[in-house]
Amino acid sequence: MNKLLFGTLIAGVLLTTGCGKTGKTQRFSEEELASNPAANFVRGMEVLNKPDRKTGEVDYLSARTFFQTSEALGGGSKASFNAGWTSEKLGDTPAAENHYRKAYDAAPGYEKAMYSLTRLLAEQGKHDEVVGILGDASASDKGNNDLRNDYMGALVAAGKYEAAVAEGQDILKRDPENAGVYRNLSTMYYAQNNYGMSQLTADRAKSINDGDPSIYNNMGVTYLIQGDEPTAIDNFKTAVKLDPNHFEANMNLGYIALNSGDYGLARASFETAVATNPSSVDGTLGLAVALRGSKEFKKADATYAQVIKADPTLKAAYFNAATLHERYTKDFAKAMKYLEDYRTAQAGSLSPSDPVFARMTEVQIAQEAEDEKKRIEAEKKRVEEERRRRNEELLASVGGSVATTRERIAGYTDCLDPMLVEEINMFLEQAQMIVDAEEVDMAPDMQQMLNDYYLPMLEGSIAECASAPAAADGSADADAAMDEGEGEAETADTEEAGENAEEAPEGDAASEDVAGE
Repeated sequence: MNKLLFGTLIAGVLLTTGCGKTGKTQRFSEEELASNPAANFVRGMEVLNKPDRKTGEVDYLSARTFFQTSEALGGGSKASFNAGWTSEKLGDTPAAENHYRKAYDAAPGYEKAMYSLTRLLAEQGKHDEVVGILGDASASDKGNNDLRNDYMGALVAAGKYEAAVAEGQDILKRDPENAGVYRNLSTMYYAQNNYGMSQLTADRAKSINDGDPSIYNNMGVTYLIQGDEPTAIDNFKTAVKLDPNHFEANMNLGYIALNSGDYGLARASFETAVATNPSSVDGTLGLAVALRGSKEFKKADATYAQVIKADPTLKAAYFNAATLHERYTKDFAKAMKYLEDYRTAQAGSLSPSDPVFARMTEVQIAQEAEDEKKRIEAEKKRVEEERRRRNEELLASVGGSVATTRERIAGYTDCLDPMLVEEINMFLEQAQMIVDAEEVDMAPDMQQMLNDYYLPMLEGSIAECASAPAAADGSADADAAMDEGEGEAETADTEEAGENAEEAPEGDAASEDVAGE
């Protein structure tokens, strides 16, 4: 979306309706509606001025039917004009052009019809036809400089630069301070890529009339081409300030906003542009892109459909709509449907290398990737759910282990080391808190700590407790045995000493004998 619009140099660009309010609803018989053009015209006006109470929407289709009937019955240029205007509202450009042409043909002096017709023709690139219509009108009204400026602008759009310059020079002879001529010259130089002259002539136009929004729009475009986006934006905003409904300035602001990702500004700008010029396919397409960027996908889809209805051959509309559903809604079937519809609309004119085939392949690849992504996500979800289920079971097991461990401690309180008991109980309290809080992700760690550290520590200590009484009994027996052994030794010693003592007297006697001797 990088189009830049210089001013549409048709003074009646905003004259898109000749519809005014009517009085109270009038009753017409079927016979009157079948034969009376005025009755149908009035009924059409009544429909326009009575939107649906709930939705606020106007039934443009019914209104157009009444105006078309009025036109067919000889209702004249206004019936044809209103039939054209409602056709624009419905996005039916061919029908709008046809009705505006009938209105203009019926009354060549009817400016609203002339300007609406030339505007539609210009939007479709039919600039030579616009030159013909405005040339005839300006030739019959040489004193109307506004009309002549429109004619000069049409010559510029048609690439008839020499004729445009000549027309401008003739206008300046009569009105040397005519800002419109310089504005047209700015547009012409821009079209010739002479941006310096485009800027100079725009400045000249502004010095003459600094209240002309189209001058600021033209200057904005030139600044943008020269790379000065901030100044360009300022000029576009000034144009909109001077004329909130200025079509080109709103369009240009919309394009810049899209490029910068400011979808809110883009939407507001394109909505205003489309309200000003309902038949603008580019404006409606820009609005659709802005809606997509704002994530209003349903409205974006409906707007793309509206663009396609207005121009069934517009590739950008089909491709943008396909992108909406491929990348955003992930409705790949709908994305493919838009591309297939484009292929059908272009039947017989597509080459094998047409981009639509590559886009269709891209959509297929994107769908396969999305399906694989969903499969992986589903598998991850299944694994996660299974992991959580196991952890929930494990957490319940931790709760049971806590209770069992506390019972074990209670059974050996008298012989377990108090410091050890305190440490294990602290851990058990933490484990119980995790169980109570249902922190399932902590269950594996708590169970592992319990199994690998605290339970082995506890069971080892309990084993020591269990073996302690047996070790004490063995020591008593040994002491008793030792006591018995010592008694026997003493007895033996005593006896031996007694024997020796008994012999001693003999020894003594002998000694005595010897001594006595």
